[in-house]
Amino acid sequence: MKRRTLLKALTGIGMAGVLPMSLTRPAFGATAERFLVTISATGGWDPTALIDPKGNTPRADGLGPVNNYSASAIKSAGNLSYAPYPSMIEEPATESTGHFDTFFNKHADRLLVINGIDTQTNGHDSGRRFMWSGKLEEGYPTIAALAAAPFPDQPMAFISNGGYDFTASIVAPVRTASPGTFNQLAFPNSMFPTDPDLLDLELVGQSSYSLVQQAREERLVRQRMAETLPKRQKQMEQLQTVKNSDVELQSLLDFLPNEVSSGLAGQAEVAIAAFASGLAVSANLNASGFDTHGDHDQDHTPSLTALLEGIDQLWEQIELRGMQDKVTILIGSDFGRTPFYNEGDGKDHWNITSIMAMGAGITGNRIIGATNENFEALKLNTSTLQPDDNGIIITPQHVHRSLRDFLGVQDDLDKLFPIGVEKLDLFL
Repeated sequence: MKRRTLLKALTGIGMAGVLPMSLTRPAFGATAERFLVTISATGGWDPTALIDPKGNTPRADGLGPVNNYSASAIKSAGNLSYAPYPSMIEEPATESTGHFDTFFNKHADRLLVINGIDTQTNGHDSGRRFMWSGKLEEGYPTIAALAAAPFPDQPMAFISNGGYDFTASIVAPVRTASPGTFNQLAFPNSMFPTDPDLLDLELVGQSSYSLVQQAREERLVRQRMAETLPKRQKQMEQLQTVKNSDVELQSLLDFLPNEVSSGLAGQAEVAIAAFASGLAVSANLNASGFDTHGDHDQDHTPSLTALLEGIDQLWEQIELRGMQDKVTILIGSDFGRTPFYNEGDGKDHWNITSIMAMGAGITGNRIIGATNENFEALKLNTSTLQPDDNGIIITPQHVHRSLRDFLGVQDDLDKLFPIGVEKLDLFL
């Protein structure tokens, strides 16, 4: 799809609600040019088919094997281990053969893998909530919203492509929608905003349109001045910023590829264009197809391949814009999948999972955490982060406690949504 008929357009831009009035801009976001991308493999991915491989070694309890591929075929890139491809599926190799190899050989040096994370649930909603907010209970915003919260004046501070994007009203999510909406926002005075060849045909003359804009501005000022509550005044200021952002929205279009890709790759292209144009601070991307209760090997592998291709395209866009030292990426899922197959050759929900991180501030070629041969989490020493029978099991709470410190989430927000768990140096 052409740049000016954006594939995944935006439905509109809202207003932040309960952002603490004392909040000031931290060393994260548009001012310091630090950005966050979260990628959700929605449905519950299988780490044993990707970054925590086990193979077909028989289990002592008779429920195995964990995987159908040979344990001797497990591959490595640097210090990372990954599942073999395409030997884990029965059909002959296709042109996609080697995508796992290509990805890990290319990115191992910048990848941090955390294995053996206990989500304490096998429910989709609770799993996504825990993985992306750090709390099982409802009411906690996603980490991407916390990163964007100090920047409510940015027209697109937090971009969401679905998944868990609850914000607790600390920032307005900008959600993707139908084709053409984004151009309508960027070119409100065009008669044909979805056609790049006809953008110059205006609904009214430029001088008349300027009068319309002036009248809108004066009305917003009157509305803002009529508000007596500080939070309502702040909301009206944010609405005023959004209403006057036409030129800025046009600048995002200039950073997009001539052809916007489909799927996760397209989401990545829009996110980095928004970062490069200075309109956004964080984005959550969403990949689906991982809830493989039947024909697991046949269906899960293509979804993993598409995920890795999308991550690779995201990194290509980051490098294209010279933002390698500015964008941090976090990849995770609802939970894991059982370390054995069901009667339909599928895998059901399992509470143990993994995450991957890369980009700004991340030291790559590292694995933290571990699972045993039955894909059960091992306890870790809180100081050394090495397996220790007297240690603790990592949960998403520990991940988010460390992640908040790493990202510099401000104290006001940290106190408003407390994590309440000991600190581990997972991202240092």
